[in-house]
Amino acid sequence: MKTAQYHIDRLFSLHGRLVASKPIPYLIGSFLVAGILGVGFVFIQAEWDIVYLFSPVNGRASQDQAAVSRCFPANYSDFVPNRHTNVGNFGKVIIVTDDTGNLLNCALARQVQTIHQAIVAMPVTVGEQTLTYKDLCARRNQTCVYSPLVDLVRRQCHGDVGTMNITFPITNCCENVSMFLGHQIGGVDYLPDGRTLKRARSFQLSYHLQPDDGGAAEAWEQTFTRKMLELSNENITAVPLTSRTLETDIINTSAAVVRRFALMFLLVSIVCSVSLSADWVRAKVLVGMGSLLALALAFLSTFGLLLWLGFKFIPPIGLISFPMLGLETANRLHLATSWWRTDETAAIPERLGRTLRETGVPMTCTAVILAVTYGVSSVTDFPGFRTFFIFSALVSVFLLLYQCVFLVALFGLDGRREKLNRHAYAMCKKVLPRSEASDQPLVYKIFCAGGPSIDDTEPWQASERSLSSLFHKYISSFLVMPICKIFLGILCLIYIGLAVWGCYNLQTDFILGSVVADDSVSASFYRSEERFFSTFGPPVSVVVVSGNEYWHQDSLNGILDLKTDLERSGYVYNVNETEEGRFWLSEFLSFVRSVGVSVESQNNFVGFLNSTFLANKSHSSYVSDVLIHNDMISCSRFVLQTKDTYKFRDSVTAVHVFQQIIQEYDMNALVFHPSFFFNDMLTQIYREAIRFSATLAASLFGIVFLLTFHPVVSLLAVISCASICVGIVGFSVLWGVTLDSNSFMSFSLAASFSVEHCLRLLLMFVSVPNAGAKQTVVSMTGPVALQHFVATFCAVSILSTYNTMLFRNYFKILFFTILFSFMHAFLFLPVCLSLLCDKLHPCDPKDKTNDADESDKTHDTVLANPYVTQHF
Repeated sequence: MKTAQYHIDRLFSLHGRLVASKPIPYLIGSFLVAGILGVGFVFIQAEWDIVYLFSPVNGRASQDQAAVSRCFPANYSDFVPNRHTNVGNFGKVIIVTDDTGNLLNCALARQVQTIHQAIVAMPVTVGEQTLTYKDLCARRNQTCVYSPLVDLVRRQCHGDVGTMNITFPITNCCENVSMFLGHQIGGVDYLPDGRTLKRARSFQLSYHLQPDDGGAAEAWEQTFTRKMLELSNENITAVPLTSRTLETDIINTSAAVVRRFALMFLLVSIVCSVSLSADWVRAKVLVGMGSLLALALAFLSTFGLLLWLGFKFIPPIGLISFPMLGLETANRLHLATSWWRTDETAAIPERLGRTLRETGVPMTCTAVILAVTYGVSSVTDFPGFRTFFIFSALVSVFLLLYQCVFLVALFGLDGRREKLNRHAYAMCKKVLPRSEASDQPLVYKIFCAGGPSIDDTEPWQASERSLSSLFHKYISSFLVMPICKIFLGILCLIYIGLAVWGCYNLQTDFILGSVVADDSVSASFYRSEERFFSTFGPPVSVVVVSGNEYWHQDSLNGILDLKTDLERSGYVYNVNETEEGRFWLSEFLSFVRSVGVSVESQNNFVGFLNSTFLANKSHSSYVSDVLIHNDMISCSRFVLQTKDTYKFRDSVTAVHVFQQIIQEYDMNALVFHPSFFFNDMLTQIYREAIRFSATLAASLFGIVFLLTFHPVVSLLAVISCASICVGIVGFSVLWGVTLDSNSFMSFSLAASFSVEHCLRLLLMFVSVPNAGAKQTVVSMTGPVALQHFVATFCAVSILSTYNTMLFRNYFKILFFTILFSFMHAFLFLPVCLSLLCDKLHPCDPKDKTNDADESDKTHDTVLANPYVTQHF
């Protein structure tokens, strides 16, 4: 029974002959289709929201935010910073002194006061109005909310001399009022008592704005950023951040990537053009340049179609370009080498048909596997992942279509030029073959002569100067030697051991500054924040949503014990004595005991709480912590100040501990902070990675088996791809890469790269005749693998020079991808195939059935030629 691969080979052979006979309509048609689909760019909508890009839409944080907002909606007239449930509009500035400075000295502290006054008085023009912070600020008790540190500086520094006396992290700001300064003072040194500050290198000031649809808040944030950068001097440095800064920096970074992408295209064009120019007639310069145009048409068609359908453009889509460029390069190189293996005296349609017969199935199989894997992976709760994978799947399909139409048509046109023995660069100039140019000048012999001659006694494929001749005679023979197999086996075990060790140490984490340039404003802020303010994490709200009867003693004890257990978890700093950390229920019970009132019934408890306790001016701050509806306490909350949770991976651990403690109590409670959206990303990223890996393995095994009916080859394809992927992940981790949304997308693209390398070799292996199968495949794929490695490495090396952690990590991942893929295609897989050769090819080639037509025999004879005409 003939396999599916055999019938698809026949179809590709017919397609190649058809395109070669009339290539011009296919070229024009490709441009027309891409142009029509590219009209979708008029509907382009970009999405820069980092929460949308990197967090699940139905994650726990989204559900908890909805519940908290339903109980305690944002109130910018009675605004409490550590109880807000959304990011909103804000402006922050970290003020840093030099290594010898001390912001506790009033001379420098007064400069901080000056910066605050400049911010408050900063005018912003919106339309015909001129507004200041007092017109836009979030308020509490009719007063603008800003950092209490400003008032502390004003009280303690009446002049420019002296030193502030501050205990840290909790200090007394006025009589019987304490406040927490952990987020406002950083880089501290203590006096011998261990509480009083000796030195502080950094202050942080925060300013919160009311939501505004007219653009006033956004205009204030832009002016705030410019003003802070202007106020930096030789003594202090002001590093600002607003709610729009990260989004703006992502846009600027994406624009810079486009320039790098253009440079990468140019570099790959040069590398491939030079490497294919050993013979000035047979070189595929037109094809090398035009194939990049095929990739551009694929991107234009994909983006245009999806934008037409309403999809939003997201910055991570730019990552697709690099592996797609590698896939395009590999397909083009294999098409070129297959073309050179054909008979030069045959007609152009015949040569192109044989070329596509050999390379069509690996190209199609790779594209189908990637499309299926990316398509299945697009069913996810991450909207950013969904768009990314849909774009990736369609780019793979369009790239295959344009290479089978546009690129093949270019081969047909270039074949006509080659048939007329015209120069590869000066395409209208007919040149002499080398054997007929003996009487020509030396320059002509070196830079012009080329092509076949009727006087040549040997076919060009047998040239001893070819790199594939070296592969066939020496390298492939060396790889099948027992001593070499033992050495490669030991090397493979070392490789697997290091890779598994790296995977074992894989950690999840997410750094906000990793998605923007290192010299951007937001990256500078996050570096300063990590350096000076990483001891304490965000204040989290513990919300008791419903179903709790507070007037029962058991319920009261349950809530109080819950708060105590959470504070003892190791991730909470006790701030109960401060105004921000006081618990309304504890204060209410103390108040009840002081007045001697019984609150053991629902009416007494709720009535006295609402009419007496919360109505008291000294307790009015607790109104925002209790929601009373129909004489029932619908929701209540208290705030915990976290510590050692600045990194998201530590925050995930802390939240998990909090949730476990809450589950031990019979109450409907939750823990929330706006930063928990990224916690959901780190929590679910493992599940997404496992699902993607399983989908890739299943599609790879299934499609290869349907094509070849070789279960061993199918299993070997999965094992080879898995080996490459494990190596990529393991060694990337050892180089400092952590698992987050960005690295997951990079790893998924790297997996597609590994599929292309191992799959093409295996499909070619089962296609060659039995004679010489142990060595022929090595010589057929070795030169192409080497050239592909050089070209791709030159392309991705551009990423290593970019000043963004995202692309530096991407370079690390792609570097290991092309390195390990080359090692498998060049060393490991050939040795494995040589060991399995006798089992996979039990029949002798002369026992082949005679029902194949003459073209099949010719194709097999050409395919068995051990001299691959890939030249440098």
